Formats: sequence, C-alpha cells, structure tokens
Amino acid sequence: MAELALSAVSAVSAALVLVGEVLTFLDWEVNRQKDVRDDVQRIRHWLSTVQASLEHMDGKEGDDDILKDRVSQVRDLAYDIEDVLDEFRVHVPIKFHRHRISKYAEGYIHPFKHWNALHKMSSKIQSIKRTMDGIITLDRFRFISLEEGSSSGAQVELYHATPKEDDMVGFEGYKDTLINLLVGDSMSDGLMHIWVVGIGGSGKTFLVKNVYEGKEIWKEYDCHAWIRVSRSCKINEVLRSMLKKLCKVRKQSDLLGLDDEGVRDKLKSYLQQRRYLLVLDDVWREDDWKSLVYALPQGSGGSKIILTSPKHDLAKSCVGSSDYILEIKGLDWKKACELFCKKAFPSNEGRCPRELEEWSQKIVTKCEGLPLAIAALGSLLSKKSQIPIEWKKLHDNIGSEIYSDSNLAIISRILLPSYKDLSNILKNCFLYFSIFPEDYSIARERLIRLWIAEGFIKERVGKTLEDVAEDYLNELIGRNLVVVSKWDFDGRVSICRVQNLIREFIILKSKEENFVKVLAESDSSSSTGYKIRRLSIHHSKTRWSDMSGLRCVRSLFIFEWGDSFHSRIRKFLQHLKLVRSLDLEGAHLAEFPEEIVELTLLRYLSLRGTKVATVPKSIKKLAYLETLDLKHTYVNKLPFEIYALKFLRHLLVYHYNFKNYVAFDSVQGVEIPEGVQGLSVIQKLSLINTTKHKKLIEELKILVELRKLGLIGLKEEDGRALCASIKEMRKLLTLDVRSSHKEEYIELDHMDDNPPSILQRLYLKGSLRKIPGWISSLHSLVRIGLRWSRLESSPLEDLQDLPNLMELQMVDAYAGDTLEFKSETFKKLKFLHLEQIDRLNTVIVEAKAMPKLEKLTICKCEKMEMLPLYINNLTKLQELLVYDMHNNFINRLKKNSEFRDMIEHIPVIHSYTLKCNQYWSLQNFS
Repeated sequence: MAELALSAVSAVSAALVLVGEVLTFLDWEVNRQKDVRDDVQRIRHWLSTVQASLEHMDGKEGDDDILKDRVSQVRDLAYDIEDVLDEFRVHVPIKFHRHRISKYAEGYIHPFKHWNALHKMSSKIQSIKRTMDGIITLDRFRFISLEEGSSSGAQVELYHATPKEDDMVGFEGYKDTLINLLVGDSMSDGLMHIWVVGIGGSGKTFLVKNVYEGKEIWKEYDCHAWIRVSRSCKINEVLRSMLKKLCKVRKQSDLLGLDDEGVRDKLKSYLQQRRYLLVLDDVWREDDWKSLVYALPQGSGGSKIILTSPKHDLAKSCVGSSDYILEIKGLDWKKACELFCKKAFPSNEGRCPRELEEWSQKIVTKCEGLPLAIAALGSLLSKKSQIPIEWKKLHDNIGSEIYSDSNLAIISRILLPSYKDLSNILKNCFLYFSIFPEDYSIARERLIRLWIAEGFIKERVGKTLEDVAEDYLNELIGRNLVVVSKWDFDGRVSICRVQNLIREFIILKSKEENFVKVLAESDSSSSTGYKIRRLSIHHSKTRWSDMSGLRCVRSLFIFEWGDSFHSRIRKFLQHLKLVRSLDLEGAHLAEFPEEIVELTLLRYLSLRGTKVATVPKSIKKLAYLETLDLKHTYVNKLPFEIYALKFLRHLLVYHYNFKNYVAFDSVQGVEIPEGVQGLSVIQKLSLINTTKHKKLIEELKILVELRKLGLIGLKEEDGRALCASIKEMRKLLTLDVRSSHKEEYIELDHMDDNPPSILQRLYLKGSLRKIPGWISSLHSLVRIGLRWSRLESSPLEDLQDLPNLMELQMVDAYAGDTLEFKSETFKKLKFLHLEQIDRLNTVIVEAKAMPKLEKLTICKCEKMEMLPLYINNLTKLQELLVYDMHNNFINRLKKNSEFRDMIEHIPVIHSYTLKCNQYWSLQNFS
C-alpha cells in the first residue's frame, strides 16, 4: 500500500505545482475568468487534502484492496489534472518582454486563442470535478483511518539462521578484525562502539553473529546480549529487552513494576561495574542510537557495543575517536565463485560441471559480490536441473524470482526496509535509476539536472536546486543503495550506478507504481492502459505500435540507436506534446529535429554526442528550458533567440577534437550574440567564443548566478573588462579561460582587491607573464591547470601554500629547467601532471613536500632523463605514469636498474610510447 501511495503522492505533488503556475496566469484575468479560477482553486484544495492524507500513510502497509483501488484512482486523477493543465500551458505559452531582464514571465496571447484554450480547460475540469466528487463520496476511501500501531505498521522480520563456519567464504579477514577488536590487547579502558556497515545482503549480521556466538568471545565479558533494533523500533521496549537479556531477568513479571525510568536506572546500576558486550543489530536512525547508547553506562574497562547498519553515513556521523567502522564490501571474484559453487554443487564437492561454467559465471557476475545473493542463487540452482537452458532461464528472469517464494525472496525482504525508510522525494530519486540499462553508469551532473527537470527537487534556504539534489544523491550513497563508479579528484561523486540486483528490485517497484515504462531487447509494445509518464528505450529494434500512447509521456530516454530507429524518432517527437525531459544523447542526428521546438514544455534537452551543427531560431519556443546540453556536437554558433530562454540554468556547448595529446586548438567553443545578460539565472555557461563580440565580456557582470564560466578567444586587452565582470560573480566555482592563440597573453592582474574567493577550479590556457597575485589567496581552490603559460619563473612559489589544492596540471607552462618542490609545501596535493615542459631536466622533491601525492604523470618532457630526485620521499605515491619519455628515463624504471630502489614503494609504474600507427604501447614496470 505504501508503495502505491508513493506514486499517488508524486502525481499529486506534480499537479499541485502546475495548479499554482496556472493560477498565477489566471490571476491576471480574474475578472473575466473567475469561474475557471474558482474551479482550479477547488482542485488545489482537494489535491492538498489528499496529499496530506497520502503522506500520513507513508511507511504503513495494508491489505485493503478497495483502499488500494482508491489510491490508484487518486493517482490517475492527479495525472489527468496534470495533463489538462499542461495542455493549457502548451496552447498558452509564456512570453517575455524583450527589454525586461527578469525571470518572471508575462503571459499574453491572441484573445481568441486565449479564450479557446480556457474553454477547453474549463470543460475538462468539469469532468475532473465529477470524478473528484465520486472518489470523495465512497465510504471506503479512508486514508487517515490507517491508525498507528495497526497491522500496517508491522515490520518485516528477517530470519537469520545460525552461521556455519564453512559458509564464511570471503569473510575471514573481516572475522579476524572483529575478533581482534573484541578480545585481547584491544580491551581499552572506555566503552567502544564498533560499527559494521554494508549494503543489504553484504553479510553484516551473518558476520557479527558468527563472531558473537564464539565461546572465546563470551568468556571475555561479564554479560552479553543480542538485540534487534529495526527501523520501527520503540526505544523503551528495546531497553526492556536489554535489561532482560543483560541482567538475566528470568521472569517477565520482574519487569512489570518498573516504569521506563526505572528500567534505565536498573540498566545503569547493573552494568556500571561490569564489562559487557552488546550487539545492536539493524540500526537505522541517529536518534535511536542516541536514545539507546545514552541510556547505557561506560561499564568497566573494555565494554563493547557492536552496531550493524545499512547506512554508512549514519556510522560516520555517530563514530567517536575511539570507535571503529568495519565496512563490509562485496566478495572478490575468486571467493564469489567459491561460495556459489559450494552452494550450487554440494553433491559434487563444490565443483562446477564444464557445461555450466558459462552460465555460472554470468550468474555470479550478476550478484556483484553480494554473499547473500550468491548463496541464495546457488541454493536455488542446486534444486534445479543442471542443464544450461534452465540456468539461462534463471539468469534472464532473476527479477521475477526476487518477488517469488523462492530462495531469492530474501533479497526483496532485505531491501524493502531500506526502501521504506526513504522519504517520498528520495524514493523518486532512487526509482529513477530503473530508467537506465543494466550496468549503466550515469554522471552526477546529468542525473541531478534530470531530477530537477522532473520537479523532484525543491529549493532550500541558502542552497541551489543543484546543491539539494547532490545532497540527495550523497544520502542514497550513504545508505549503500547507490554505488560510486568513479570519484572526482576532490572526493565528490563523478559517476554512479545501482548494483544489478538492486536494479531488479527497483524495476519491479517502478512497475508497481507506473513510474517508468522500459522497452528492452526487441520488445514490440504499445500503450498498456496506464498513463505512461516516463519511457525508456534500451534497444534499437523496439517497436511502438500505438503512437497515441505517447501523449502523456513526460520523459523520453533512448539508450541504443540504430539506423532504422533513427528514421522513426521524428515521428515519435510529433506525439510527445507534454514531454519535459528529452535525452537523445548519442543519437544519429545530423540536424536539429524541427519537431523539438514544438515541445514547448521542455525543461531538459540533451543532444550531446550528436552531429547537430546548427540550432534554429525557433528555439525561442522552448520557454521553460532549464538545461541545453550540446556538448560534443558541431554547433559553433547560437542564434539571438537563445536569450528568450529566461529559465535557462545550464548552457553547455563545446567540442573536443584530439587523439593523443591536447593541442591548443583542439577545443571548439560557441559564438553567441551580444545580449547575454538576458540569461539572468544561468549557472553554467561554457565554452563561449568571445572573438567576434567583445561587448559580451562586459555583459557577463550581470550574470551573478554563474557557478561555471568558460571563455575562449580572449585577447590581452580583454583582461581588465573580464576581471571587472568576474568580481561580480560571487558564486563562481569554476573559471576556464583561453587566449585566442598560444602567444597571446592572458591578462588577469586586476582582481587583487576582490578575487572570486570561493573559486574551486581554475584553468588558464595561454601565455602568462606571471601568476596573477590573487590566485595565492584562493583558499578554496582544489584544482588548477596551467597550459601554454610559458612562464619564465617557476609557478610553484605562488601555488605551494594553497591550503586545499589537490590537483596541479602543468602543460608547456614553464620555460625553465628545474622544478623544486620544497619541504612542507603542497600539503594536500594528490595529483601532479607535468607535460611538454621542453627545457625541464630536473625535478626535486624535498622531504615532506607533497606528503599526500597519489598520482604522478610525466609526459613528453624530452630533456628529462633522470627520475625526480628524492622521489622516495613521496611515500603515499600509488601511480607513476610516463608518456613518450627519454629512453634513459624509461631505463631507470626497470627492475634491474640501479635507481629502482627509489621507486620500489610505488604499486603501479607504467610507461606509454606513441607508435607511428597512433596507438600507445605499454610497458609495465610495476
């Protein structure tokens, strides 16, 4: 029930937002359109009431089929309301005064067209009102009748069988660590909290139970207890359970005379002078942790509390200086196969028959190292016929097995509490991953922009929508529901995904809630009778027979393109009148489809990676557009009409063209006409070619919301105007500037009195006479790139004391022969890249310089024959990568070299040489 209610809540919330926008328009016409306005107001009141009732149901379950049907009716009616209001907005588009710089729209249209649209909306609203009245008058529509404490609040209890020693495949190291923390020399004076965290199915409880039940553990403690907490626990009941088990209360009657305060007092008095071991299994909330732990005394020296939780962020927020976090990760491939075969082939002593090896490996791969899933699948397959066709069937239908009565049902039962613990907004964000194909990783920024376009994200005081969305993503990662495929250099998420079995789980949830319609393989599908809100096409051979079923689609994603599908995309677009997100990344498009500009409600448009070269003037019709992603297209000029997009927040238009080394002219930006100040809410503007319109640089000062600015084609005389504009951008985080050609100087010496103080990333590409003095005051700077700077003096003096600098890139940036990294400098630097510094022959690393350096890359420094002097001082160095270096330099990397002992501590040492066929050859000296 709660899952069905979520889809209704989402639909109602979206409809309420639209009601507010339409009412704003009708306010201007209140005298002539009072009846319509009153009807819309009544709808808003009804939606608000239903929304409150639905949110009251959140987290509760029930088996009332009639009530489920009513919730489904509410969802569908909310969709109908949304459709009617969106259709009205399509026919009554917003427009703006050309000379008014404002984010507020003025609606004005031809009177007849205006009246006609209102008449159609009024007629449909009457029908909606009748449906509303019908739902309200049904006695069984009782949202708030679900009372606290009813069966709907029952928690899912998971049965944890007693672990067997021979099932502990891959857990040996974790087990040894946990035992060492519980016994022997680890017995410290104070109370120690040991957090064991990991995704559902990782084996947290399994591991702790195996260790906890060891006889050698119990003898170290005066008393011990295992308490299951769960997400819906009642603290006073948990404390009574603790008292009963720790204090060995044999009769329930002994507790009857104690009130809640008495229970706490008795616990404290009993445990104060005792060494105790307490396991709190399945902790979900910080408030629960505080309530439980604060009720317990320190105990005598060496008392321990073990807490298991699926939420890594919870452990990090609760852990103290003397505490410990043990994170359980997936099994490696060898251990995963060993566990699977042990379970799947018990009668064959865990040996896999040759004919089943291929499907065994595919099934183990699907589990991504999760022990519970591996063991469950192995046990399930041990009962099936051991022939490849049966194993293929299971592999292809794992999702349906998760919700069956088979062994795999335990996966659903374990993931369900994590899902239910999410807020409605987080559930929507989590379900969004069901849109993407299996093993698909998505960039953080793309995901965040899509969430915003969907209307999931609401602003908070002091934070942008993008900031709030990133907080939500980090929360999903902290709960171990989303995994990070790649971290950015500064510790932020770069690319993320969900694991395969979690994806199977959310796909089933998405189907229940009509969240997304996915067409995979060679599906031939039409409208299912449901209002499809999101359509995701995973295969180029997909057929869609009923084009009318596309009318209600709000988001379209296509992840595989073929020539035959490409010929049908324009027909698709003709039917997507209400679409808000259109992601055509990688499409085989040679021109901007004219049908797109008729999709007037679009908020997100991505043509990234297509061959589109021009943008039509009719782009102005997309008045609601927030993101226009034209990266890696051939667009090099935008029309003046781009300034009609008053809600545009992200304008990304550039193309890279290089094979092996980045050349000065390898990036293509975009020309835009004067008038850029019209984009008053723009946050990302990159890369803009300023060559032909120098007035643009002065106009930039109006764009005070900018977070990222990328400019190319700068002349030395542009420096003063650019500095004046940047001074006004108090929210600027990334600045990327490039001169018109290598020899042209970048002049940025006019900001010493008021530099962009929160700047985090700075890229200067072009000649520099010196490092601008204000750069050394950028305490938030984490990355700096100097390319073609050709500085006469070393830039290290100006950069070495930046307190948070993590990455330094230098490409043809210095004309000298020596770089000296002095002691106690570059204290947080992790990545150093040196490339094409033609005269460089000596690099010196003094003791305690770059103490955190992890990766050193040296490319095409032709006169450098020696390893960096004292490179052995870089004790944290994990990778040494060299490209096209002198043979003498490469010879010093070899294991038989007399200099080898200087780099013996580096795990990865690779040398790459560019061959005449333009491919790299690798020599591994690790």
